[in-house]
Amino acid sequence: METTMPASPRARRLRYLVYALLLLLILVSLLLWQTPRLIQRYLPGWLADRYGIHLTLGEIDVSLRHPALTIGFSSLLDDKQQPIVNFDHLQIIPELKTSWQQKRVVLSDVTLTRPVVLVQRLSDKKGDVRLNLTDALATLLAPTPVAQAEPETAPVIVDIGRIALTDGQLAYLDKRKASEPGWVPSVKLDKLALQLEGLSTSEEHLTAYQLAATLNGKSTLSAQGKLDITSGMGQGKASLKQLDIKPFAPLWAPYLKLALTQGNAGAEVEYQLKNGKKGIEWQLSKGKLTLDNWQMKHDKGEEFARFSQLAIAELAVDGNKQSLHIGKITLQQPHLKATINERQELDLAELLLDQPSAKPSKEKKEKPAPASKPWQWQINQIAINKGDITLTEASSGKPLARQLSDLQLSLGPLGSKSEQQSKVTLSTRFNQKSPLAFDGQLTMTPFTLSGEITQQALPLVLAQPYLNDLLRIKVKEGELSSKTKLALATTEQGELNKLTLQGGLDIHTLKVVDRADNQRLLEINDLKLTGLDYDGISQKMKIKDVALTKPFARIEINENGVTNIQQLLLTAPASAKGKAEVSQSKNNKAAPAFQFTIDELRTEQGNLRFADRSLSQDFVADIASLGGQSRHISNIPGQRSELSLNGKVDRYAPVTIRGGTNLLVADPVLDIAVAFNNLELTTFTPYSGTYAGYAIDKGQLSVKLHYKLEGKRLEGDNDITIKKLQLGEKIKSEQAKDLPLGLAIALLSDANGVIQMNLKVKGNLDQPDFSLGNIFWDVLGNTLSKAITSPFSLLASLAGGSEDLDEITFLPGDPDLTQTQQEKLTKLAQALKDRPKLSMNIRGKVNFNEERPILQRQKLERALAKLTGNQVDLDLLEQDKDMQDALAQAYEDRFGEDLGDLADRLHLDEKSAALRAQAVALLQEQQLITAKSLRNLAMRRAQNTKEFLVDAQGITPERLFVLDSQVKEEDKEAKVVLTLDE
Repeated sequence: METTMPASPRARRLRYLVYALLLLLILVSLLLWQTPRLIQRYLPGWLADRYGIHLTLGEIDVSLRHPALTIGFSSLLDDKQQPIVNFDHLQIIPELKTSWQQKRVVLSDVTLTRPVVLVQRLSDKKGDVRLNLTDALATLLAPTPVAQAEPETAPVIVDIGRIALTDGQLAYLDKRKASEPGWVPSVKLDKLALQLEGLSTSEEHLTAYQLAATLNGKSTLSAQGKLDITSGMGQGKASLKQLDIKPFAPLWAPYLKLALTQGNAGAEVEYQLKNGKKGIEWQLSKGKLTLDNWQMKHDKGEEFARFSQLAIAELAVDGNKQSLHIGKITLQQPHLKATINERQELDLAELLLDQPSAKPSKEKKEKPAPASKPWQWQINQIAINKGDITLTEASSGKPLARQLSDLQLSLGPLGSKSEQQSKVTLSTRFNQKSPLAFDGQLTMTPFTLSGEITQQALPLVLAQPYLNDLLRIKVKEGELSSKTKLALATTEQGELNKLTLQGGLDIHTLKVVDRADNQRLLEINDLKLTGLDYDGISQKMKIKDVALTKPFARIEINENGVTNIQQLLLTAPASAKGKAEVSQSKNNKAAPAFQFTIDELRTEQGNLRFADRSLSQDFVADIASLGGQSRHISNIPGQRSELSLNGKVDRYAPVTIRGGTNLLVADPVLDIAVAFNNLELTTFTPYSGTYAGYAIDKGQLSVKLHYKLEGKRLEGDNDITIKKLQLGEKIKSEQAKDLPLGLAIALLSDANGVIQMNLKVKGNLDQPDFSLGNIFWDVLGNTLSKAITSPFSLLASLAGGSEDLDEITFLPGDPDLTQTQQEKLTKLAQALKDRPKLSMNIRGKVNFNEERPILQRQKLERALAKLTGNQVDLDLLEQDKDMQDALAQAYEDRFGEDLGDLADRLHLDEKSAALRAQAVALLQEQQLITAKSLRNLAMRRAQNTKEFLVDAQGITPERLFVLDSQVKEEDKEAKVVLTLDE
């Protein structure tokens, strides 16, 4: 019998191991087969009991032949059983062999189908942010007690060949009130697709990724690049297209009071994140931001801004270098509407909402952090195309729209570098008509702006609303064109330290009327200003030349004696005065006084119309063809202008103006000469009718005026020449002086019918009733009155003498002219020859008391002459024996006694001279002299005067009239009285 040898211990151990492995395999197979079901059955309940997590798991499938894990539709729910996260299908394909070999988790593919994530922002709790997802996982995410530190081990590395997320959806919903801080409108990503290639958790491993989604159902979001999962570093590019901005309006609602009715946005950018020596370094490059078709309205629904596109191109940001670079910013077809009210408040300022001030913190204040390095920025170009700005302002009291259309702007480069110059070009049209352009340079730090401003055909009627409350004028027509150079600069502190304007301007067809009568007040066909140099800091302006072509101005005195110039300035409203006072009080720094100088002001074909309607008839005179120049016009004390003008009054009478003046300083000066030649006097009938009571039928006037003004003292010299003056009909006027103008004209007119006068006037401008016209007419009236009341004084002056010629004094009892009297009459005759219109009256006079005895003596002498037969002169009585005998006979004949009887009574010697003197006296007293005798003496004197003037001096007798001589006892002079008639 054959006996069996027992197995060796090694063989038994091997057999037992095989049995154990077989059993283990059976157990593992059973475990793998039942585990997914167990997990699906018990895991949600365990999570709910332990962590409060509500999870529903779909079918779990584990494939062993081709290792894979698949999970069906699963969902994470909140406390209200609302889904937070769910997906339709999750598949994980591991690489077990590779994982075993490489000692890491290696997955070849992870696919997630239709994932949906709904993130909700819940009401904050004690200032902490709450989300539905964090609330659902709160217990799981709660911090655990700190366990004893375990030795650090190397983390398990996970490699995934590909991760694919398809047809996903991510939504964010803020459940709080829209008024709460940080509220964000709903955001939803649809059609989300994400793919990661070659993902690994090893350090510095870059994973390629691609992302695509639709934002809020319209916008396209895409991104691609490489990402380090462990550090978050990487690089790539992202883009967003056609994002509707309107739903995001609540984001700026706390800051801006406006309604965005439409608008899209798009962006593209390349980015790079990497670890550097100083931390994370990040860069954005090739960035592009586009805003399309934006429209913004006020809360009342009125549009105030819109544009077709705002594009920012070539955007680059370097966080490490703290630099920002933009290649170009382009704004297409912007339209802006703004309003400035009567209080100078801009309505766009109301768009900014006041923010509540931060409450002071009770915590201990920390030391301020050191100032960080300032960012450097650069914008190569800013462009605005086809812009339109409408500004409605009411500073004039009435809303007025001003428009800048077809706005084109090019600006750049701009940057943070100090003193970097930028080219600026701007062109637009004001109110769609007047071109406006600027071409220059701009510096941001410190701020400077310089360039050329060109403006054409700006309607001056636009200024009318601003003049309504200031001047009583209306601008009906006119265009302004200018070409100037502007230079503006500030200090580093922002204070203005330079403001200059140089160039020139033109005004074409200016027409201004007086609103009181709608009659033209000022017209200029062309005004050309050149050589403008204005300094706004020193407040000095210099103009090289101003040329006026065909200017017209009207100066008029109304019925009340007030000029239209005085009435042009209107009284400012109380509100305007208040604003001016407030503005002045705010401006504490006194500005320098404004000074200006005009080198030359030229006038060509000018016309000045003067009208005086305060007279009985309207007076109107034109100074036409006015031309010339005024040099060195200034408001600087000590300087005066040189004036030289020529013109014609009423087309034919030449006028010249020469001299120097400065009426623009506190103490004005004037030294000016004006000459008029051959001005028709009929034009002045309104003045002669008002002040003299007569019309002027004929005559011409030439005047040379010389006026000087020193401070407030005015002196004038008026040389007046009048030719062939003839008065017309009499005119009733209460202001007329009762003067015999005919006689005055005859007195003043020479043989050629010419009147020459020199009138000197003086006045003080400080006197309330000062009026140059009144002074002149007073002086003229006084001159005429003096000529009429003292005509012979005037004739004496004309004859070259100073004595009066109105009287010729005679020797007592003598009617004959002495040599002295004849010389006096000769001078008078010469004056009469020079005044052919004058006629003269001659009236003889006697000295009643003194000439009667003389006539008695003369009559006695004639009686004695008859007795002697010879002429008798009683002065020669003692030398003439015959005269003595005749005297004795005459005495005896008259008294009936001889001289001896008289001698006995008087106790005189009969042969004495005393006795004869007594006889003469007694006989003289007996001579009868009547008034007729005295009248005859006076008449002989008048007749002798006329005969001398006619026979010896050639005065025509029809100009001389001998008047009746009426003798009166009160007559005390032996003379001839002369009076004049016209």
